[in-house]
Amino acid sequence: NTPNKEFFMENAGVIGTESLTKDNPIERKRRKVTVFGYEVYYFGVAMIIFSFFGFCAENIGRMTVQHVFDCRHQLLPFLFAYGIALLAIYCCLGTPDELKVFGKKIFKSNTRGKILSHIVYFLVIFAFIMAGEIAVGMLYEKFAGVILWDYSQIPTHITRYTSIITTLLYGGGVYLIMAFAFKPMMKLISKMGRKAAIIIDSTLGTAIIIDFIAMLVIMFVTGAAPEYWSVSW
Repeated sequence: NTPNKEFFMENAGVIGTESLTKDNPIERKRRKVTVFGYEVYYFGVAMIIFSFFGFCAENIGRMTVQHVFDCRHQLLPFLFAYGIALLAIYCCLGTPDELKVFGKKIFKSNTRGKILSHIVYFLVIFAFIMAGEIAVGMLYEKFAGVILWDYSQIPTHITRYTSIITTLLYGGGVYLIMAFAFKPMMKLISKMGRKAAIIIDSTLGTAIIIDFIAMLVIMFVTGAAPEYWSVSW
């Protein structure tokens, strides 16, 4: 009986320790993988939402200027590049209220500091978008022989891939989202629960990435971007 009793006590102790570890909020916090304060699962959902915003923004611009509404070379209405842009912007700059360089706060939290934070944030976003459009456009042209967009007919254009007008519009949109919508959006996303966020990331998120990779493969193999559907008037 004694060995059985010792065996029971020993295993009970192990189980209790595991249970304590699982229920311990400190241990749970240690296991979280975050993107500067937000769990990676929830940030993944935000990237998906931002990818949809990008699809809408590009088509709004095309409908206004060219009277065209199309697939933007992908099957799904999500542009993965915009999700990556959100990740890069937030990791590098934070939000306009608290401009940070890779998590390190730049300005003080007084009124003057916040004003400077917003101004510098917008200027950096402006430069980021302008440089990014030129770089991405030229990379596609050089390595795939594809011109995905052309701003040559827009006043103030700089190369065919960007212009001051379009950069102001896109930069202004990103600034407004990060200044006024990002934190409320993340707060709302966090309420869905980790399990729901993981399901969305692993299904819809994976489909968006595959869709993006398929576009790249088709471009590099055929020398033309896929056009699945388009509506013009």
